[in-house]
Amino acid sequence: MSEILLFLVLGLGVGAVYAALTLGVVLTYQGTGLINFAAAAMAAVPMYVYEELRQGRLTLPVPWLPSFDVGHTPNWLAVATAVAVAGLLGAMTELAVSRPLRKAPPLAKVVAAVGILLTLQAVVGLKYGTVPLLRSVVLPQGVVELAGVNVAKDRLWLVGITVVLSVALALWFRKSRMGLAIQASAENERAAGFARLSPTSTGLVTWTLSSMFTALVLVLAGPATGTLSPSTMPLLVVPALAGALVARLSSLTVGLLGALALGVVQSVLQYFSQTRDWWPEWAKQGLTNVVPFLVIVVALFVLGRAIPTRGDDVRSSLPAVLVPRNRPHMVAAWSAVGLAALALTSGTYRFGVITSLAVSLIALSLVLLTGLLGQISLAQAAFAGVAGIVLSKLGDSVPFPLSLFIAASLASVAGVLVGIPALRIRGAQLAVVTLAAALTLQDFVLANPKLVSATANLIPDPALFGWNLSVRGGQEIARLPFGVMVLVIVVVASLCVGNLMRSGTGRTMLAIRSNERAAAAIGINVPRVKLAAFAASSFLAGLGGGLIGYSRGQLSADSFGVFVGLSFLAAAYLSGITSVSGAALAGVSASLGIVYVFMDRNLHLGSYYMLITGISLILTVLFNPIGLAGKTRSDYEKARARLAPRKSRTKPEARSAESSSSPALAKTPRQIGDVSLSARGITVRYGGVEAVSNVDIDVRAGEIVGLIGPNGAGKTSFVDALTGFTRSTGDVDLAGDRLDRRPAHERARRGLVRTWQAGELFEDLTVTDNVRVANETGNEALGMLRDAVRPTTPASAPVERALALMSLTDVADRKPSELPLGRQKAVGMARALAMEPQVLLLDEPAAGLDSTESLAFGEQLRRIAGTGVGCLLIDHDMHLVMSVCDRVYVIEFGKQIATGTPEAVRTDPLVLKSYLGSQSFETTEDADDAPVGKEEVGS
Repeated sequence: MSEILLFLVLGLGVGAVYAALTLGVVLTYQGTGLINFAAAAMAAVPMYVYEELRQGRLTLPVPWLPSFDVGHTPNWLAVATAVAVAGLLGAMTELAVSRPLRKAPPLAKVVAAVGILLTLQAVVGLKYGTVPLLRSVVLPQGVVELAGVNVAKDRLWLVGITVVLSVALALWFRKSRMGLAIQASAENERAAGFARLSPTSTGLVTWTLSSMFTALVLVLAGPATGTLSPSTMPLLVVPALAGALVARLSSLTVGLLGALALGVVQSVLQYFSQTRDWWPEWAKQGLTNVVPFLVIVVALFVLGRAIPTRGDDVRSSLPAVLVPRNRPHMVAAWSAVGLAALALTSGTYRFGVITSLAVSLIALSLVLLTGLLGQISLAQAAFAGVAGIVLSKLGDSVPFPLSLFIAASLASVAGVLVGIPALRIRGAQLAVVTLAAALTLQDFVLANPKLVSATANLIPDPALFGWNLSVRGGQEIARLPFGVMVLVIVVVASLCVGNLMRSGTGRTMLAIRSNERAAAAIGINVPRVKLAAFAASSFLAGLGGGLIGYSRGQLSADSFGVFVGLSFLAAAYLSGITSVSGAALAGVSASLGIVYVFMDRNLHLGSYYMLITGISLILTVLFNPIGLAGKTRSDYEKARARLAPRKSRTKPEARSAESSSSPALAKTPRQIGDVSLSARGITVRYGGVEAVSNVDIDVRAGEIVGLIGPNGAGKTSFVDALTGFTRSTGDVDLAGDRLDRRPAHERARRGLVRTWQAGELFEDLTVTDNVRVANETGNEALGMLRDAVRPTTPASAPVERALALMSLTDVADRKPSELPLGRQKAVGMARALAMEPQVLLLDEPAAGLDSTESLAFGEQLRRIAGTGVGCLLIDHDMHLVMSVCDRVYVIEFGKQIATGTPEAVRTDPLVLKSYLGSQSFETTEDADDAPVGKEEVGS
């Protein structure tokens, strides 16, 4: 029992270190919206400054600056100097990186944080060396007896100081004007600006204060942080991220308690693993890193949602995806370039070319997962390492290439397991999960001597039909046949990814990247596509890892560590993470690739390569987010457009006007059939608020039904409930098919299709592809395999009909953002019609349209209903609703108050009171705008 108490106290000391980092991460996120993956790396700089001062030297973290001999430095002055350096570093980070990226997409912020981490790690390694440094004891030494156990005083002092400082920080955060301003900016930056709360000042304060707070605690922690090393210290951010996520990146108090608890749990598990015979030997190595990973996964899985709710799906622009054209001659030309690079080099240079080719496969996995689908992964190198382990375990028992296929397949399994949290989280939170997974795989698997022996990791040379494909032979360290084999695999994999990008699978992934809610609304099984993408990308990474293993001849954990994985992401983003050509350039520029070999041997810059990479990554995020390949392609397209002869084109607005007056859109006789949609007792609750209360509705085939009510009445919540986008009770029946227990994408596939008030178009796709993707859903996993070999066929007849019906054929090749609002609404309608729905739910389709466009839309709606489609129309345009609807339902505060024909509803006393008190409904019709009221949660 006494030993457990000792480990509890030790765990509290470690937890105090985690707490300082956790609170720094939370505070920075609240002030800037950036998850600081470099928090521990930033803290390492002032820790080194302090240690140097204790040795009588002032050594600033700039590789080319000399150290200054300052003699004996008082302890308090050394601590103060280190904290001041931390504050300066935090302020510089805010001004140079964080502030310009305030409104950047999550991917850009994650990559920027990775760039800061890599830069600082390289700076520390260059300036202070890579040998682990024993920390100095700062706080009072000695022991104190607790329950018969001698406990180090410095740990108790550390815990006490951390708790006091954390409580003071939390009080400042909750009570001071600046703390409240930070919280206001985190909640609504625009509203905070109207209240004269400057995001600029809050960002500067949070970066400076969080850096100083973290540095102070970690400097005081001394040996509690372990040895000081540029390869281990930056990774302390992983348990800190676990504590921050438990605190939902908002509560400093919860973050403090969670981090302390995490340290205690790690310490107690360490105690049991070292003292209990029943504890497996293989489960001792890297155990402390498994706990944060599990905490992160559980926290995010519990707090996340499979499909974002309204207001949660925050979208912002990502680098444009460069879809490769099907040009066999270009494939042959680039293959010839690769073959020439192998044939014209030898020795170290050829080995650099081979390494570049192998790494390009890992970069290609990032193009598929991050560039095409928008899922941020920092664990691709770890997946590659899994394949390397498998190859070493298979040995000679399985011949090549089956061994490589099995290794890549098991890497794919690992990717799926790590990707499961992606079903409920996205963006930077997924980056947190994959970083923790990478660290876990590195320490618990790759560096575990019980799983990966230091001497028995040999990977047998590949051979095919008796042909020796080994990388080495005689005096050669890089044989040409091995290089050709790697080139062939890379070319085939690149062709497959290019095919995917051009196919229905690629359009589906781009739809998810652009808007997950809208993707689910057109029948895309978002979780299944994500898992399929994780499987495919991990397979590619596994291929790359297997080839790296063959080239080394032996598995090495150092080849697949966390920082190696981060460097792969850096190379991919620098070169262009949204293109196949970018993946090839990433291989060329990767560490140990051909550019690295050239710079190391000719310019002697190998030791500075990671520093160059980190700085280049930050600059790329700030000034060229599409990467080198994207910039080259963009400049080429612009030049081609300037040189191409101009073609006359009818203005879209003119064509829209022509279409709206076309005889084809005249009123069409409609036959109303049986009930298609029947909803009974639909109720929606948000916490204690009942947004929709026991609403019933019927829609018949070919019928246009209106649903009206003032703002906040619950109309959109009702549609969300019908289509599966919010939790609800009640029965939803579509032509005899019970839907209320089915997810959103299945409801859409069965014929209950919706449009969106805000359009919710896929900005990464053209108008045609926006419509086409709605007609290509289903069989995601099998479709991916098919499309990798042969992309899907041209647009189907329903797509062509939908484009023609909504008069969009003249703008079919343009992006939705290039169109006026009226035509964007038409794209949303066409996308829904391409699914050939039984019932179409239209959420304010006329919002923002002028009277002419609204009239044209009404005629189009009649024509759609004339095909037998039941329509439920929600809109504030009373002219439109009363002129096109056969029946109208009215709800107020979530309750149904009237139903009937437009004529009956027009004179209903409850409806008149709901809208304008005692005034007549005709006044409502004549109003220029919809009734204005405060938008409530149920709107």
